[in-house]
Amino acid sequence: MGSTGNAKTKPYRYFYKRNSVLEFYSVYEVIAGTEKNLLITEILRIEKFREKSKSKNIIDYLRLRTTTNWETCELITGLRPTSKRGLFYGDWLKTNALGNTAKHLLIFQFAKDKDFMFVDVYRGFYPKNKAALKNIISTYKTN
Repeated sequence: MGSTGNAKTKPYRYFYKRNSVLEFYSVYEVIAGTEKNLLITEILRIEKFREKSKSKNIIDYLRLRTTTNWETCELITGLRPTSKRGLFYGDWLKTNALGNTAKHLLIFQFAKDKDFMFVDVYRGFYPKNKAALKNIISTYKTN
């Protein structure tokens, strides 16, 4: 699967395995990660975008398992396609306990059969322009 950026922008990587598939979403469960304290939830859902936001150019959306009911769980970001097959990116605006908001870059890469994926979380980092984002995306290898 992919490679990572330089030390300054080195992401936290989490590997997920799909454990259920329904018509409009797939549920993934973490199987490995670079941090014991997850920055994202152990279980997450990739669901079809239902146009409940003004986002453009996305088909799927990431929802974290933050409550016991998927419908009230936190919607994080749309998965924006890249020029590489199976590779997507998104952003996550997260507010900390002090009320400060940070924007995190998320990179998603799916195996061909979508049974496995990894999510790279660039904590507190989001590229300032499209050229920088394109440079990060170019470091990822795809099948």
